[in-house]
Amino acid sequence: MRHGAKKKLCSSDGCTNQSQTGGVCRRHGAKTKRQQCSAVGCTNQSQSGAVCKRYGAKVNAKRCSAEGCTNFARNGGVCIKLGAKK
Repeated sequence: MRHGAKKKLCSSDGCTNQSQTGGVCRRHGAKTKRQQCSAVGCTNQSQSGAVCKRYGAKVNAKRCSAEGCTNFARNGGVCIKLGAKK
């Protein structure tokens, strides 16, 4: 989107969200690219391997580099608890 361009809004009455495909926002029925989890009865979005995190999708997130800390790293290889800026 270019600088100064007007953002298109959802065409649903009273909605001020930015439109996606078909002129409506996700709340009002725009299609998303991700598919649903293939596990029976699960309605979560799939991550990798056609399953969600609950059913075994592996997510490559780095852990905090401090010894003994199991939190996810945010900035500079450490977690928020140990000094990463938000």
